[in-house]
Amino acid sequence: MTRLQRFVATVVLILGDAAAVFASYALAYLVRNWFQTGIPYTFPPGMQIHTLTEKAFVLAVYPFVFAYEGLYTKRLVAWEEARRYVRGVVIATAAVMILLFLWRIWIVSRVAVLLALAFSMVLAPAVRALVRRILAAFRLGRQQLVILGGGPAAEQFCKELARHRALGYVAGQPIPHTAGSGALETALVGVASPDAALVVVSDSFTPEEMRAVFRFAERRFAEMLVVPTEALLQSTAAEVEQVGSILVMKYRYNLLRPLNTFTKRVLEMTGTVLLLILLAPLLLALALLTKMSSPGPVLFHQKRIGRDRRLFDCLKFRTMYCDAEQRLAEMLAGDESVRAEWLKYARITNDPRVAPIGRLLRRLSLDEWPQLWNVLRGEMALVGPRPYLPVESDRIGEALDTIVRVRPGMTGLWQVSGRTSLPFKERLTLDEYYIRNWSLWMDFSIGLRTLRAVVGGRGAY
Repeated sequence: MTRLQRFVATVVLILGDAAAVFASYALAYLVRNWFQTGIPYTFPPGMQIHTLTEKAFVLAVYPFVFAYEGLYTKRLVAWEEARRYVRGVVIATAAVMILLFLWRIWIVSRVAVLLALAFSMVLAPAVRALVRRILAAFRLGRQQLVILGGGPAAEQFCKELARHRALGYVAGQPIPHTAGSGALETALVGVASPDAALVVVSDSFTPEEMRAVFRFAERRFAEMLVVPTEALLQSTAAEVEQVGSILVMKYRYNLLRPLNTFTKRVLEMTGTVLLLILLAPLLLALALLTKMSSPGPVLFHQKRIGRDRRLFDCLKFRTMYCDAEQRLAEMLAGDESVRAEWLKYARITNDPRVAPIGRLLRRLSLDEWPQLWNVLRGEMALVGPRPYLPVESDRIGEALDTIVRVRPGMTGLWQVSGRTSLPFKERLTLDEYYIRNWSLWMDFSIGLRTLRAVVGGRGAY
């Protein structure tokens, strides 16, 4: 991406944010007047759209705050970008109120400001997503990457690029290099590109070679990204600190800290109680449908691995016939392709063991709602790693030591990232990632993305 393209893309993003904020204030005044007069689509008496336009320069605070949040200089995944927008809107709104109070240039309704705050939290991220699509259509805002190095870390980096295309990174085929091979000069020939960023996979270079790459990048590239060793790719919560003249990386495992665990538990208990009260009629109706669909009990009890490796009865609405295990054994023994699918995904496409009503319950994840009782009993969380079966312990391997340190969840990062379409190993990776990088915002984001995944039936089985 050339400097001109980068400049144009930034200007378009700023204009999009300004339009979203202005629209939020205009909409706030319309809604406020509607509440007070009962007349929709009109501004308060004596106030017209030009009044807002004349005072709109005050709203320039928002783009400045958004810039401070890195929304014009950093490429962020969707949920992190939304988090920064929410925080930026709150800070900018507070700053606007202080300025208006000091200057007395515009008397603003407090109700309208609160409404504008709420609207901005939704409109600003939504408009940003739309603008990004427009920029992508015109091939603006893209960043070319030159990947130097290979191995597992490079493979994982390329997978993440493919998964988060909205970041706008465009990478070619990685240029292979093996640490200590002595072929560094050969690898660097023809790599230079002033409009691209160099991505260096540190696993592929010795310390001396890395110093040479740094010197090379200073002369030939405007930016350089360093992919850390595979062992250090475990957390995004790393902070760089300085100890004298030495830079060190600090990792915080948020969900393993007692205060964070307590806060998460209190919030989830409150949410669970409210959900049980609101969903009681629906749960009763689903129980009746399950009972009428096929012979057998309403609830299905299955042992799962909980916190500290304690087994618990995970509850679900029964979706299979009562002889499902026998049917599974016969299918695995008689069809090698089905057996291979089971070993890879722990699921079977168009599973004949599932009762008719069970397919609908699974598609919309309604079969999992009885797990609210598991959450209430302290055996599960609303959001967390997948509740694994005891027989899966060997497949989980050493990752189990990390996973069992927290309560399993009704939903989680694995569900909103592909659900049952994800290979077993990738589910483990996402569960570990969640534990090491947890935040309340991540839980909130996963909750919203779960609703979208469930309504769309994405990755359901």
